Amino acid sequence: MNKILKILITIFILSGCSYEPILLKKNYNFKFEKIESKGEISINEDIKNSLSEQTNNENANKYDLYFSSKKKREIVSSNRKGDPSIYKISIEIDYSLTSNGQVVLQNEISKQATYNNIDDKFDLLNYEKNIIKNLSQRFAEDILISITTLEKW
Repeated sequence: MNKILKILITIFILSGCSYEPILLKKNYNFKFEKIESKGEISINEDIKNSLSEQTNNENANKYDLYFSSKKKREIVSSNRKGDPSIYKISIEIDYSLTSNGQVVLQNEISKQATYNNIDDKFDLLNYEKNIIKNLSQRFAEDILISITTLEKW
C-alpha cells in the first residue's frame, strides 16, 4: 500500500510540474542556417548529419554553428610482450553558436571510451568506427540539449 501511494504521489508531482524529457521532443524550435566544422572529417560529418536531421523547422530561430573536433587514440595498457591490450579514444569538440553575428553560446565537450584490443585488425577498425560514431551522436545530443536549455532561458 505504501509503495502504491509513493508511486501515485511521484506521478502527480511530475505531471504537475510539466516535466518533459528533452531528447524525446523531436520538434526543436530552432534551425541551423550554417554548420561549419574543422578537424576530424568522419566525426564532423556524423555530427552534421545528426544535427541537420533533428532540426529542420523552417519557422524557428536560426543559428550558425561552428565547431572543431580533435581525436586522440592512446594505449592504456600493454601485455608482457609489449603489445597493446587496452586502448582509449578521446574526442574533444569546441563549438560556438551565433545568431545574427553575435556569439550566443560557446562551449567545449570532451568524451572518451576505452576498449580492449582485438586480434583481428579489421574487426578492431570496425569497432573503433562504431565507437566514434556513437560518441559523435552523443556530441550532437549534447549540443542540442545546450541549445534547448538556452532557448528556454
